Amino acid sequence: MDEEPACFRVEFASGSAASVENRRSFRDHERRDIERDLPGWPPGPAFAVRGFFGRLGRYALAVLTGLLLLPIYAISSQTPDKRGKLEDRENEVDDFPVLWAGVGETARTLPWQLDPSRRPWRTVTEIEVAGSGGLVRITSHEYVARGNRYVSWGSGETVPGSEAVLWSLSRDEIVGAEVKRFSMAESDFTLSFRDGSWARLTSSSDAARKIVALLG
Repeated sequence: MDEEPACFRVEFASGSAASVENRRSFRDHERRDIERDLPGWPPGPAFAVRGFFGRLGRYALAVLTGLLLLPIYAISSQTPDKRGKLEDRENEVDDFPVLWAGVGETARTLPWQLDPSRRPWRTVTEIEVAGSGGLVRITSHEYVARGNRYVSWGSGETVPGSEAVLWSLSRDEIVGAEVKRFSMAESDFTLSFRDGSWARLTSSSDAARKIVALLG
């Protein structure tokens, strides 16, 4: 009997450094922007690295948020998520590419629904990893939920008939996977493809480790 594929919620990562926090770019090997060349992709927010005052504002917001959440952490005995050591300033502070690919390379085929700033907020994207020699797939479905992108509630059930396969690739075309330490709770990871392209995705920290263990 074939083993059921492992399935994890996943999407494109976003920056955590103040200069690129909640932002992401899409680059070719010469670091040129390629968003306009990605077929079928709807428009998304323009990428820009924050200047001094923009970074200062993010620092102030982080301090204020930490102070407001401190009583909650104290009551629940939880500790806030921490970010690991910076590994790649060029791609984690000075820029934040989540897709790096030349013309015709594999990473460009990843579906735009992985970008939370482009897809409807009820849409959920997941990665399915089959056994050795099988397929890696990106799937999506819609949740029954109310609210908005930032505050939602509901049953958490899937809208009937909303399931779709967005992308599939042989596992043999993925030649590396690595958890990225410079992310909150080490929840980011990269997938490297045989043709030299790569993508940076995010999930929960536990799921990121499991995905990398399966594909690394």
